[in-house]
Amino acid sequence: MEITQTVTEWPRWLNLKDSAKYAGCSSNTFKRHLVNAGRVRGHVTGYGTVYDRDEISKAIEEWR
Repeated sequence: MEITQTVTEWPRWLNLKDSAKYAGCSSNTFKRHLVNAGRVRGHVTGYGTVYDRDEISKAIEEWR
C-alpha cells in the first residue's frame, strides 16, 4: 500500500490574487485591510505588483 501526500508550497512572491488566497480573503479585503492599512507592502516589478509571502504571514499573525 502506497500513501502519497500533496504538499502545496507557496512561492515567496505572490501576485494580488494569490496573496489574497494565501491570506484566506478576497482581493478587495486583502488590499483594504493589509495593503492600504500599511501591514503589507506591494513591490512593483516588470511583471506587476507582487507581495512577500513572509510579510503576509507576519501581518496576519499580528492582526489576530
